[in-house]
Amino acid sequence: MKCPRVSVVIPAYNAAATIRGTLNSFFSQSFRDFEIIVVNDGSTDRTYEICELLKKDSPAPLHVYIQPNRGGANARNRGIELSQGKYIIFMDADDIVEKDFIQKLVNAIESKSVVDIACCSFDLLYEDGRSKPRIIKSAKKVLSGKEALNHLLREELEVWSGSAMYSRYLLTRFNVFFDEDVIMGEDIDFRWRAFYHARQVALVPDILVHYIQHSSSITRALDPNRFPPSSWLDPHKFLSYLEAMGEKDKDLLQTLRGYVIPLFTVRRLRNYITYDIEDLFWDSLKIEEIRNTLKRGLVSFKYNPGLALKCFLLLCYPKAFYVRYKFNKRKI
Repeated sequence: MKCPRVSVVIPAYNAAATIRGTLNSFFSQSFRDFEIIVVNDGSTDRTYEICELLKKDSPAPLHVYIQPNRGGANARNRGIELSQGKYIIFMDADDIVEKDFIQKLVNAIESKSVVDIACCSFDLLYEDGRSKPRIIKSAKKVLSGKEALNHLLREELEVWSGSAMYSRYLLTRFNVFFDEDVIMGEDIDFRWRAFYHARQVALVPDILVHYIQHSSSITRALDPNRFPPSSWLDPHKFLSYLEAMGEKDKDLLQTLRGYVIPLFTVRRLRNYITYDIEDLFWDSLKIEEIRNTLKRGLVSFKYNPGLALKCFLLLCYPKAFYVRYKFNKRKI
């Protein structure tokens, strides 16, 4: 049997209320040469039954696999292993795609033989109907993998797990899978490694997918029992990965050491406050390595003046930083 060109991998955990809308948006695609792989990750609701019922409506092969609850990273990795397509898309079980989503990403990734990733603009869609667009603003249609990675690291290019298409060959050749030890930020780590190994990345400015924002998801994200600090993304691990690869690009390494690691250190310290694990906040500020990281962040003024200011506050006026995020929880 002929293999599909595209595999759509959807991890699903207790998604009975939302997965019908997600699947229906794929059933309406103008592009037809694809398969859908739903990995039912230990759901206790009717997720599996709904997917099975929808098979009759699907214009593309819809495969539903059941496993014990092992987390989103494991479910996505299993989806990669089960996929047959030349290209892979990862989608959450509550998000919605436009009808030309797959077609435009396929056109982009096949625009040149050396393109390994294609990504599009997206928006954050809230329950009250508000939306926040995340537009790709690059004047170039194609970037080298490392150029795109640098933009990604500096947050000048916003890519979400559902707004990109990856060459399956890229992922399997370089063993790019989701880190199952990371619960918060595993998709970021995955993107960094995928973009690092990509030869070129194609950019599509159109908003083709909607990242649904649920208040319940935000509440769960502030649960330190569900997301303990040991499971948060640590960019030091990506730096070690690059060093193990023998990476010598000074600009790339400096971006990590002087910008990304300070940024994530500040976010971690902020999270200690918002998660009400304040002892970790105060204890961390006594650690010399963390203070040195914050000092490196002071020179990030060129890229992010706000980050430099937060590093300064943490070093010199930590109580002011604490009060700001204890009583006014804003995103960094």
